[in-house]
Amino acid sequence: MKSSFMTMRPLRSAGLSLLGMLSLMPPSLAQLQPATSEPNPIFFNAPPLPPGQGAPSGRRDGGASRGNCPDHGDLAGLVPITDGRVWGQTTTANPTLWFYLPAAVTPAMPMELVVQDAADNFLYATTLTVDVAAGNLAIALPESVTLPINEPHYWTLALFCDPERPEASVFVRGTIERVTAARLEPLTASTERSLAQAQIYADGGMWYDALTILGELRQADATDADSQAAWATLLEQIGLPVAAEAPVQPCCEPE
Repeated sequence: MKSSFMTMRPLRSAGLSLLGMLSLMPPSLAQLQPATSEPNPIFFNAPPLPPGQGAPSGRRDGGASRGNCPDHGDLAGLVPITDGRVWGQTTTANPTLWFYLPAAVTPAMPMELVVQDAADNFLYATTLTVDVAAGNLAIALPESVTLPINEPHYWTLALFCDPERPEASVFVRGTIERVTAARLEPLTASTERSLAQAQIYADGGMWYDALTILGELRQADATDADSQAAWATLLEQIGLPVAAEAPVQPCCEPE
């Protein structure tokens, strides 16, 4: 976290120094300490959209309740909105995507995740049948999937509350772009997760990397106050306070 400090020079007026001025104050004032505040545990430095970005605007929230999906209308993708676009960057070839489930999902409610390129070609598609409580859900792309560098890809997660009525589904959609970041490359080789590592990724604009590190830290120790605070702060910064307070739920290994 960056801090700025002002260099204070001694005040001199009629031969009186700052130290001398303090010595003339009543002891109760001269001994006052400056107020301090708890530092912000993490800050996301949102990068600008690449020039000529033609990605669809996306849909971060599932929208109004409809059909047989009244409890899941607040489904959300844990992604920033930049200049009206649901969009984020990663340095990872097969990153983890994060979603907020407002209510429990059962195997009777299949979820479909697809990742497509700009020409609508499928890079990845899978159907998930899970039994998971409400909370934040991580879906890691398998190692067989490799996101090309500097090519935006579009993910969609659809939840079918009634498989017999696809029109009753809710969905979220966004863009992910893999980039190279030379100054972050030493971090990509490290398997040891830390708050400092997450902060560097967040400051570098790598949303998916920072969020995944914090999610892994929370899963490793749900009682750790520092990782909890950093997770909540990161999500609150992008306008998702409900997800910030929700637990991280174990999910599944997509095929």
